[in-house]
Amino acid sequence: MPRWTPAVVIGCVIAAIAMQVSAPDAQPTHTSVIVAPTPPPPPKIFDVLHTIESGETLGVILQNLGLSAHAIRDAALPVYDLAKIRSGRTLTFKVREGDTSPHAVHYPLDEDNTVVVVLANDAWTASLDTTIYEVAEAIREFSVESTLWGAATKAGLRAGDIVSIASVFEFDVDFNTELRAGAKVKMVVEELYLDGKFAKLGHPLAVRLQNRDDAFVAIRHQLKNGDVGYFDADGVARKKAFLRSPLTFSRVTSGFNPKRFHPVLKKRRPHNGTDFGASRGTPIRATGAGKIVMAGRNGGHGNFVKIDHAGPYASSYSHMNRIKVKRGQRVKQGQVIGTVGSTGMSTGPHLHYQFWKNGRYVNPMTIDLPRTQKLEKAERPTFEANRDTWLDFMNGVTPVVAMSEDE
Repeated sequence: MPRWTPAVVIGCVIAAIAMQVSAPDAQPTHTSVIVAPTPPPPPKIFDVLHTIESGETLGVILQNLGLSAHAIRDAALPVYDLAKIRSGRTLTFKVREGDTSPHAVHYPLDEDNTVVVVLANDAWTASLDTTIYEVAEAIREFSVESTLWGAATKAGLRAGDIVSIASVFEFDVDFNTELRAGAKVKMVVEELYLDGKFAKLGHPLAVRLQNRDDAFVAIRHQLKNGDVGYFDADGVARKKAFLRSPLTFSRVTSGFNPKRFHPVLKKRRPHNGTDFGASRGTPIRATGAGKIVMAGRNGGHGNFVKIDHAGPYASSYSHMNRIKVKRGQRVKQGQVIGTVGSTGMSTGPHLHYQFWKNGRYVNPMTIDLPRTQKLEKAERPTFEANRDTWLDFMNGVTPVVAMSEDE
């Protein structure tokens, strides 16, 4: 047998190459396949969760993780000021396997929007991560046997959905006192889907409330300037100059009664307002925009706030635990002006709410409150088209979907 030395092997290889070069049309007897090396798997990323406690600051939290609060806050400022983080929410820190500090910070603004700050190439950048849902229109309806809250919950509505409905009609109905057993709510509402699965309800598009002999309809409309409001079928805003109640959800413990028997003084004494029972610390809202003319102690009223509103109206709020406004300050409708307490001549935590018209006490729960806005002519075509579509759908008429010219 011939002896294969390295020189012989190299010579054979050179000869083979020469044959291929001299005979370009010759077909190779086999093809070599070069297999690229398999890249290593990406490093695992772990979530480190931190629930923000009362009094904690962004600087302290990030410093404990070896991060620069200054750099991260500056990067996030175009999206959100992380110095305004709120207790009870959870910060999520992303950490790659093998690293000693996070490379990303997530802070939820609400259930659909999250501030994301990421470190790349030694620089932090921020963005807003928003959940995008598929939207469909659907009908939801229920009857109130005891409370709006209970009936709506049984119908599958969440707390936020119930508040949305209440806010639509809060200028017309006090859900604490005026909603009667048998009241019916029917609405066209957005159903939001994520990856083909139902996630939650979106905006109520059209709502009908039947409360004994009173019927209310509210149609959602986005104005050309971007503002959103609810209007009746004639295009008049459901929003009025005053809220019916200064508390979102509570109970009336004593109504307007000029001949009421006073529980502390034990004698007949006019009760020129409405008492709302609520736990200490419950937020109190200004029922209308105006100027604070009194804010402080006021005898038996305890901590007391009075607001002078436009026109002949004024309102006052008594027995407050904390006052959050000052005399001379202007406030907006719905702004929190203090919290429920039991100061002054009071048998327990509650709010005594009074209302004046032309300097005379009036029942705040029954007075006909003025409206403030009506749709302009340019807004009406879009509003009326949506109104007719949604009310037909509510009444069982299937909406007709317009086809584009390409279909």
